[in-house]
Amino acid sequence: MNTPWGESNRVTALAQGILDVSTPSHGGIHLSPERISQLPQGIKNFVNDLRWWEEDCDWAVPYIVFKDDIQREGKAYKFIENLSSAYIIAQKYHPEVLANY
Repeated sequence: MNTPWGESNRVTALAQGILDVSTPSHGGIHLSPERISQLPQGIKNFVNDLRWWEEDCDWAVPYIVFKDDIQREGKAYKFIENLSSAYIIAQKYHPEVLANY
């Protein structure tokens, strides 16, 4: 899969329409058009492309917004720890998400 960070070397489906993608140098979460339509209005991300949520800070948004689906699917590595980290990251970089989730 081609990503903003180069060609992926690993893609894991976290839930329907939500992919965890990594490249040799970076990665993040990719969202399908259906998932993009379910995001809160006005949300923005670092790459200005709502399909791609980079792994440093932006990944926290889809992880929080779609946490129930990700947990239900059961494929996320260390889901509880990651969700806790996502809330901490969102407090600093995406506080607008926390009002609804």
